[in-house]
Amino acid sequence: MPEVTFVDTGTGNLFSLTQAFRRAGADVVMTHDPAEVRRATCLVLPGVASFSAVAEGIREVRTEMLRRVREGVPLLGICAGMQILFASSEEGPGAGLGLLPDRVRALPAAIVPHMGWSPLIPRDDPWLRDVPRGALVYFAHSYAAPAQARGVVATSEHGAPFAAAVRQGNVFGVQFHPEKSARAGALVLRGFLRESGVFPSA
Repeated sequence: MPEVTFVDTGTGNLFSLTQAFRRAGADVVMTHDPAEVRRATCLVLPGVASFSAVAEGIREVRTEMLRRVREGVPLLGICAGMQILFASSEEGPGAGLGLLPDRVRALPAAIVPHMGWSPLIPRDDPWLRDVPRGALVYFAHSYAAPAQARGVVATSEHGAPFAAAVRQGNVFGVQFHPEKSARAGALVLRGFLRESGVFPSA
């Protein structure tokens, strides 16, 4: 079974996400060891926490993560893990990975956090080709990248449109939780495995 490596930031319970990847056809290894990151052929960066907490959580593996991504290894950031792909955030201090140049901003809605189901509006990218336009996915966040940020391949809306998914080459990110997003979430994960080359038959 193909393998993906979760970068453990120490910020949340990853059981449900692990099970979602296994249902999609990939085994999961979890690590915070730079040597394991160096050997990884596919990286996943979950984040159920603040931008600053995730930035601190990857401090010891940051250099190896960036090296592997620049060598072509696919990386999927989820929730705050997607936000950390960007350069910085209004939420607090700490540097993002800078793989995408924009700044994560507070949602302009009167009610935050944005928690619950919202429609996903994919753009034209092979990764999300199987996800129906308007499919409902599950969000839990108060900050997001702008809808016009570089690499945006899907948007949603809470007070205003925001980036719900990004892709730039081998760098992927979703602001929502695919493991909580039923069939649409499963299609997103299978599309990632297919597009990253980890699971060509997905």
